[in-house]
Amino acid sequence: MNDRIADVWGVRTPHARDTPWPVRVDTHLDASLDEQDVDRWVQSACVLCSNGCGCDIAVKDGRMVGIRGRAADTVNHGRLGPKGLYGSWRWSRTDRLTRPLIRDADGELVECDWDTAMDRIVERSRQLLATDAGALSHAFYTSGQLFLEEYYTLGVIGKASPGTPHMDGNTRLCTATAAAALKESFGSDGQPGSRAATATSRPPMPCSCSGTTWPRPRPCCGCASWIASTARTRRRSSPSTRA
Repeated sequence: MNDRIADVWGVRTPHARDTPWPVRVDTHLDASLDEQDVDRWVQSACVLCSNGCGCDIAVKDGRMVGIRGRAADTVNHGRLGPKGLYGSWRWSRTDRLTRPLIRDADGELVECDWDTAMDRIVERSRQLLATDAGALSHAFYTSGQLFLEEYYTLGVIGKASPGTPHMDGNTRLCTATAAAALKESFGSDGQPGSRAATATSRPPMPCSCSGTTWPRPRPCCGCASWIASTARTRRRSSPSTRA
C-alpha cells in the first residue's frame, strides 16, 4: 500500500455517476507482522473523526497490532484515513509514555511518580498566579474526544480554580471550520443532506477528512476550508466520475 502520509488519498478508484463506490480495503499492520500472523480480527469503528469508518482491528497475543477497513461498511467501503490507518491502534506500543516526566536541574526529562509531577504543577501554578498576570498566565487546550463529565470537570478546574478565560479545545476548532465551510457551500451550518445526495449532486462536492476519499457532508479539521474554496471553483464544471 502507498505511504498514506505522503499520499493521503491512496489509490484512486474512479467510478461513474450513480454507481456504487468501488471497494478498496486499506490495511496497515505492525512492521514485524504479516496478515497470516494475526490471531483474529475484531470489528470496530474508527473514532478519530466524526465519520466513524467501519474497521477491523488485528489482534496478536492479546495486543492490537494493526487495522483494516471493512469492505462491507456503507460509510467507507474499506477505506481509512491516515489517522485511523496509522494512529488508532498503537496504544500498546512499548515506546508510549506510561509515567510522567519532569525536567531536572540540568533541563533533562526524567521519570517520576504522579505525586511528584502534580506537586510540580501546583508549585509552578502558584508562582505564576502570584505574578501580575495572575489567572491570565494559565491556559487549557484539550482534546476533542473527552466525555461530557470530563469536559465539566475540566471547566471547573479552569474556571473555579485559577479562573482563566483561556480555555479552548480541538472540538471547537473542528466544528467551527466545518460550520463555516458548510454555511458558505450549502447555506447551512449542519448536515444539509445524506451522503448519497452529496455523492450524486450537481455540481459535485468533493469532501474529505484527514485524507479520506469519500464524500461526507460534515467535514472537520483543516479540510473544511479547502472544501469551501473547492466548491466555488467546481461550480464551473461537472465531471462524470468520482474519485
